Amino acid sequence: MDEDFFISKHYQSPFKVGRLRGDWVVTFTNAEGKRSRFKLDAETEGEANIRAYERWKEYWDKYSSEKKFRVATLWTLYLESLEGRPAGKKMASESGAILPFFGELYPADINDELVDKYIKNRFNRKSGKAISDGTLWTELGRLRDALRYAVKKKRLSKDDLPVIKRPGKPAPKDRYLNDQEIGKLLKAAQHVPHLYIAIHLMLATAGRISAVLELEWDRVDFERGTVNLIVVNDKGKKGRACVPMTRALRVILLEAKGFARCSYVVEWNGKPIASIKTAFNDAVKRAKLKDVTPHVMRHTAAVRMAEAGCEMRRIAAYLGHTDVRTTERIYAKFHPEHLKKEADAVDLSNHIDEREPLAKPARKRTPKK
Repeated sequence: MDEDFFISKHYQSPFKVGRLRGDWVVTFTNAEGKRSRFKLDAETEGEANIRAYERWKEYWDKYSSEKKFRVATLWTLYLESLEGRPAGKKMASESGAILPFFGELYPADINDELVDKYIKNRFNRKSGKAISDGTLWTELGRLRDALRYAVKKKRLSKDDLPVIKRPGKPAPKDRYLNDQEIGKLLKAAQHVPHLYIAIHLMLATAGRISAVLELEWDRVDFERGTVNLIVVNDKGKKGRACVPMTRALRVILLEAKGFARCSYVVEWNGKPIASIKTAFNDAVKRAKLKDVTPHVMRHTAAVRMAEAGCEMRRIAAYLGHTDVRTTERIYAKFHPEHLKKEADAVDLSNHIDEREPLAKPARKRTPKK
């Protein structure tokens, strides 16, 4: 069979356009997982691409109007839309919990009783311990987002969209390091070069660990004194900025540049590093600290800025926040002037200047037996 299929250069779509015995044809995987092929009424490649898309869309529009999609199919649809984004990686890991329970159901089958059953039976497969409300809130939220995306893509009717009730979102942990704790952590990491560099970068740039591990030397400008955490075409990568290089960070980076063996700033054996989780946790244990994760470094940096009296809009710019209200909600309470004017308004100093000292409370005597 003379088949010469190729992926269209003009459309990034889930079908293939090619030639079969001199005619243009489109091939794609149908709803049953089998290959479907259709002849196209087209003379040129451009016409073939257009007709292919129309035929593919016609098939799926008809299918969605006649059949209902199961949760697993809609979950995969949303997962594919997040490809290449951090949320996509997280969703992929959440599939192992959501799909065995909800995957074969239709969205309209999901009700409060079923969600409650999921919550009560959701245990960590390794430890056997119950999953935290935070994890449940995230997993069920992802399921809700997947089904809403299906409505948007016309794969699910609004009438079949279930209301998914989640446990209350836990309050964010307010853990940050004081100067003494920072010193302990750096000392514990000083003999692990890549970790030591990463910690300095996280604290000095307020960057997320993903941004720090993706940082390459061409975005470290010693002449201008800046570190640029922004990646070109960094769609889906939040909280990134180009920030000034601190004096301490300059010292560390100049030393690191001297023995660099690859283009990445944080490296191990001449290669970029995907994760510092193990090394970081080991250093935290050596430093005898508790509840410290890489994200605590970013939080610590922001708290130090707020405590120093920096303006919220400037802290927001440093953190890469697109909305200063996010920064204010989390860090305004650390600012020395936070609610100071309001406190002054309810200060009753004028009523105590001429007052008499407080009387000592009388002690209640215990009757003798």
